[in-house]
Amino acid sequence: MTFRESNPAPHARVPGHGGRAALAAIRLAFAFFLAFVPALLTGALAPAAAAESQAIAMHGAPALPADFTHLPYANPDAPKGGRLVLSPREGTFDSLNPLIVRGLAVQQLRGYAYERGYVYESLLVRNNDEPFTLYGLLARSVETDDARSYVTFHIDPRARFSDGHEVTADDVVFSLELLRDHGRPLHHQYYSKVAKTEVLDPLTVRFDFGGVADRELPMILGLMPILPRHATDVSRFEETTLAPPIGSGPYRVTAVKPGTSVTFTRNPDYWGRDLPVNRGLWNFDEIRLDYYRDANGQFEAFKRGLYDFRTEPEPLRWHDGYDFPAAKSGEVIREAIKIGTPQPSEFLVFNTRRPKFADVRVRQALLMLFDFEWINRNYYFGLYSRSGGYFAGSELSAYGRPADDRERELLKPYLPHIPPDILEAAITSPSPTARGATAPSFAMRSRCCPRRATRSTARC
Repeated sequence: MTFRESNPAPHARVPGHGGRAALAAIRLAFAFFLAFVPALLTGALAPAAAAESQAIAMHGAPALPADFTHLPYANPDAPKGGRLVLSPREGTFDSLNPLIVRGLAVQQLRGYAYERGYVYESLLVRNNDEPFTLYGLLARSVETDDARSYVTFHIDPRARFSDGHEVTADDVVFSLELLRDHGRPLHHQYYSKVAKTEVLDPLTVRFDFGGVADRELPMILGLMPILPRHATDVSRFEETTLAPPIGSGPYRVTAVKPGTSVTFTRNPDYWGRDLPVNRGLWNFDEIRLDYYRDANGQFEAFKRGLYDFRTEPEPLRWHDGYDFPAAKSGEVIREAIKIGTPQPSEFLVFNTRRPKFADVRVRQALLMLFDFEWINRNYYFGLYSRSGGYFAGSELSAYGRPADDRERELLKPYLPHIPPDILEAAITSPSPTARGATAPSFAMRSRCCPRRATRSTARC
């Protein structure tokens, strides 16, 4: 097994397959159906009208009002200054272009799914307290209709790249065409759905989808990184490069040691520093990313104080490795952080369309052969747990109560095949040895996310 997750929750779970666990999953699926489909059919989850808004939500309305001053998890009075040294992962890098397939790029320039980039910005930005709601960043506002057949972005007239050039609608169109034709495969997949592009004025761009039924597409376009047309060489875009890029974000690349480190310096002229979505963020004057060839060398560097913060994915190291002097003295602070986002899992899934795995008794036997409790106790120090369904950990209404009348009506065609206890029982995650816990797979998630503080400045 490999353990790649970070920021774990105390109870990560794994799906069950077949038998009662599968039937319980059906109940949960119907609960999901009851929760969302009626609203979709009545249009309750769609925007009420094609009007300009400071935000757009996949379902329902944005949680924050138009006049919000900062994101709920940001401290608008956070002090500025200091330096943060991180080691994002073991390995190396050979490129500062994270938007292409070639090379090992420094991803922090663009950011990950729920993390914002230091250099490149998008038209809209996530509020991490909401499942999928985007607020204006480069775009002052966004406009779409109930059917999500088009989207119009109105760019903030204050938006600037780090070299002082303003961000325009032409830059947005250029970015879409460049990434569609020369970016990653997913860029091509998504941006090719745009049937028509129209620049309405220097700061307004409209994308029409030509009848494509994809309610998420306006939001995907809102998360598209915007590149400067005047400073991008299209002919060499697909080549790796270590030249510092020009973006509109809060930091600029100021130093590069190939394969070893990248230094970002906060841009004192950053155009968006007073935006509500930025207030309280981007507080360090300098952020340096250090790379180490392997996990052991990376951890030894942390023990010596060469970088400031790490997530710990290895149960053995979390259990036995933090006995060095800085940890004993309190200079290194360990914390197990429970986060509210859905938890990724590691598991094995058997193809039940194959005859050998179609028999639920085979899957039950495989489950019984795997002594999860012994392995968890002796190898992983009790840091993991197992689950009985894909919806485990969710807050669907089927958890903790018997099936109600609406569920029974939907399940009526299947009732002869559903054991009564599935309907009457309050669904919970079965223990691995419980009768009917047929999952032939498993997931294990460490509950460890240490946080380090230096003597001068609290980190993270």
